Amino acid sequence: MSAEPRTAEPVVPERVAGEPIAKEPAAARAAVAGSRGAPLSLRAQLREDRDVHYGSRLHPGYQALAVHRFGRWCRERGGLVGRFGTIAFKAVNNIVIRNLQGTEISVDASIGRRVLIGHHQAVMIPRYCVIGDDTIIRHGVTIGYASTDAPPDAVPKIGARVDIAPGAHLIGPITIGNDVKIGPGSIVTTDVPAGATVFAAPARIMRPPAG
Repeated sequence: MSAEPRTAEPVVPERVAGEPIAKEPAAARAAVAGSRGAPLSLRAQLREDRDVHYGSRLHPGYQALAVHRFGRWCRERGGLVGRFGTIAFKAVNNIVIRNLQGTEISVDASIGRRVLIGHHQAVMIPRYCVIGDDTIIRHGVTIGYASTDAPPDAVPKIGARVDIAPGAHLIGPITIGNDVKIGPGSIVTTDVPAGATVFAAPARIMRPPAG
């Protein structure tokens, strides 16, 4: 769960308890982009991602993020290059990243800088999810909806420098503050304040029957 501290500006403001989330998914993405200043080029983003993933272009977590960022770049660029790039993105994302590597990241998710997907298997990041800078995501992490009929943007907004352990599930329109640590197997359905630690109930030890 521990990681070397990394300095970055917070990217997700704390939400007051009971305050409704923005109905326009673009509002969350605009808030994140606005806090970072001038956007990085695709090449600069990929360089940061590679450095975070131990300098390896072969790391599956890096590859998943690289494909995601390429898809967003194609959509923002538009034109003929953007259209052809989007076709290539969908093919690689569906066939390789999702079906072979087991990582599903929507192109509509807003992912901050230097995010580390330490172990890539069974990671789910849905549409309109916001993930802040320097966050760590490990295997078996689900970020999703509380119900099948939930609004498209009723998904978690995750702050900066959040450490998410294996098997954690973040569900519904919740806000995870900056510098939060979420322990293995935790099911999080409510807002978590900045700097807090979340742990699942400890396992019970059942003594073997006498005999």
